[in-house]
Amino acid sequence: MADEDSEKTEEATQSRRDDFRKKGQVVQSKELASALFILASAAGIYSLGRFFFLEMNEFFQFSFGADLVVAVREGNIFAAGKMAAMKFMLLVAPVLGISLLIGLGSSIIQIGFLQVEDALSFKLDKLNPIEGFGRLLGLRAFVEGFKALVKFVFIGAVVYMVMKSEMIKIPLLVEYSVEQLFVYLGTVVTKLLGGIGVSLGILTAGDYFFQKWELDKKMMMTKQEVKDEHKNREGDPMIKARIRRIQREVANRRMMEKVPKADVIITNPTHIAVALKYDANLPAPQLIAKGGDLIAEKIKAIAKEHNIPIIENKPLARTIFKTMKLGQVIPRELFVTVAEVLAYVFKLRRKARK
Repeated sequence: MADEDSEKTEEATQSRRDDFRKKGQVVQSKELASALFILASAAGIYSLGRFFFLEMNEFFQFSFGADLVVAVREGNIFAAGKMAAMKFMLLVAPVLGISLLIGLGSSIIQIGFLQVEDALSFKLDKLNPIEGFGRLLGLRAFVEGFKALVKFVFIGAVVYMVMKSEMIKIPLLVEYSVEQLFVYLGTVVTKLLGGIGVSLGILTAGDYFFQKWELDKKMMMTKQEVKDEHKNREGDPMIKARIRRIQREVANRRMMEKVPKADVIITNPTHIAVALKYDANLPAPQLIAKGGDLIAEKIKAIAKEHNIPIIENKPLARTIFKTMKLGQVIPRELFVTVAEVLAYVFKLRRKARK
C-alpha cells in the first residue's frame, strides 16, 4: 500500500499545473520562432523582393560609385554617411521588426502571457556539478542532440533538392542582367527558406508534443499528493465537520428561541415535533421549528414550559417534517387539516380564558 501511495500514477491537478507554470515550467518549442521567421522571410522576399533590390542597388551605387567620390571631394562625408545609414536601416529594419514580432508571437501562441515568480531567485542546486552532469546525460540532452541531427538532415535535404533542380540553370546566369540575376537569386532563396521553414515546422510539432509528454509525466502525482492537495484546498475534513456541527448547533439554538412564539406543536407523537405559528400578516400558518428524536423532545419541553398546546397528528406531523423547510408557510393542500388543528387550539384558549 505504501508503494502505491509513493508511485506517481495520478494525472496532475489544475493547481499543480498552475504551480509549474508559475515556475516557468511550460511547454515551449524554441524552434517555432525560427520556423516562423524563416517562413516570414521567404514571404517577405517573395512580396518585397523588388523593393529590396532597388534599395540595395541604390545603396551599392552610392557607396561604390561616383556619388561617393563627389561627396569626399566636396567634404560632405556626413551627408554621405547619413544617406548610407538610412538605406541600411531601410534594409535591416524590416528584418529586425519581423524577428521581434515573431519572437514575441511564438511565445504568446504557445504559453500566453507568463509571469515567472521565482525567475530571479537564486538556487544553489543550479550550481551543483553532479546534477548538471546528470542533465547532460539525461533524456532531454539526448533529445536535443537528436533534434539537432534531424534539423541538420532536414535542412541539408532541402538545400540538396533545391540546388539539384537549379544546377542546370547556373551556366546560363552569365547572360542575365543584374536585375534578372537578383530576381533569380530571390526565387532560389525563397524556395530554400520556404523548404527549410516547412521542415522546421514539422520538427517543431514533434518537439512540442514531446515536451508536452515529458512535462505531463513530470507533473504526475502520487495518490497521497492528490489527497493532501484536496485537503489543503477544501480544508481538513475534521475541521469542516466541526464547523458544520457548530453551525447546526447555532441554527438549532436560534430555532429553539422561536418555539415560545408558536401557536401549536404537532407531533407523531414520539419521534417528530413541528411548531406552527399563525400571524394575521401571513397568508397561512408558518413553520418556525421542527426536529426529530432529541430535538423533538426539546421542542415539546419548551412548549410545556410556555403552555403551548401539543397536538398528536401522525400524518400531518410527518408530512410537514419531510416536505417543508423552516420559514415556509403551509401549502394549500394542507390548509384544511392545519385549520382544523388551529381551530381546536383557539377553542381551547377561549375555554381557558373563561
